[in-house]
Amino acid sequence: MVKYLFLFLGIVLSVQVCAQSKTDQQITKEIMKTIELPQQYKKEPFYYCNIYSANIKWELFINDVQMFSHYQGKITSPIVPLNYNILNSGKQKITLRIYPANEQSKLGEYATFKMRLFYNENFRDKNDPELDILNFELPREKTKELPYFEKTFEFDAQVPYELVGWTKSKDLTKVPNLETKVLTKIEELHKILENRDTESYIKAIMPRSKEKYICLYATKEEIENDINETSLDNGFILGNFKEVQILPVRNYALVLEPNNRIVKIRQKDSDNLVDGIIFKGIDKEDGEEVTGDFLFRFHIPEGSEELEVIR
Repeated sequence: MVKYLFLFLGIVLSVQVCAQSKTDQQITKEIMKTIELPQQYKKEPFYYCNIYSANIKWELFINDVQMFSHYQGKITSPIVPLNYNILNSGKQKITLRIYPANEQSKLGEYATFKMRLFYNENFRDKNDPELDILNFELPREKTKELPYFEKTFEFDAQVPYELVGWTKSKDLTKVPNLETKVLTKIEELHKILENRDTESYIKAIMPRSKEKYICLYATKEEIENDINETSLDNGFILGNFKEVQILPVRNYALVLEPNNRIVKIRQKDSDNLVDGIIFKGIDKEDGEEVTGDFLFRFHIPEGSEELEVIR
């Protein structure tokens, strides 16, 4: 489960390859010197949503930041880890936004959405019981004629850490030329990905990685493994594909979250919406063409003028 959480939060998923002067192991060793190891606790609680859906599109927000989305309308049943958007103990907000599938104007009588919110007091203990917080099922008879459905719940969470997250970020509506700044930052990241510059990529995403390590109660070994898996040559994203192409940004819009503290770029790719940079490649195992994406959300910390990756 621990490795699954790292992969899930890492993906929140070029023909030209530049040779790197450093090996992945050398990069990991140097990066580790810059990381303060997270504190370990007697209890390490973790919160999850278990979702089953069919015949709808939907989005899941935790504290007004999008945590997961499903735009294909097919059957899906993810278990979504939530700690990454739980900054500290106390009241948390979870919001569901549900849309019709297949260009329908209404949700329809076959729209299905079931959600179970639960937690473990110590997520490393395989015998630790799952403790239910709430259950929700879309009331189809009441919603089948609706073009859209939204529901918000509050729940209490107790975590031993505190994350800064977006609590000390600038109001981006007051930042001049925000769109130009975002596109410039995206272009920088696009070049890093296209050139397979692992070291620059890891440094660019380190602000969000450090908070990920804290909320996952990560050990030194887990952090080292995660950095190794972030390699643009041999990691868990691009390492599984050949003939990879990092696609140009097109048909995009800027999306602000929460309280205008975070910005992301959203592209429309066929019938899908993608937040970040899209790539395509050939799966090394089955030879099928696959499309994926690198998710980037940005903020500007107080005292800075520069966008940085935060989620």
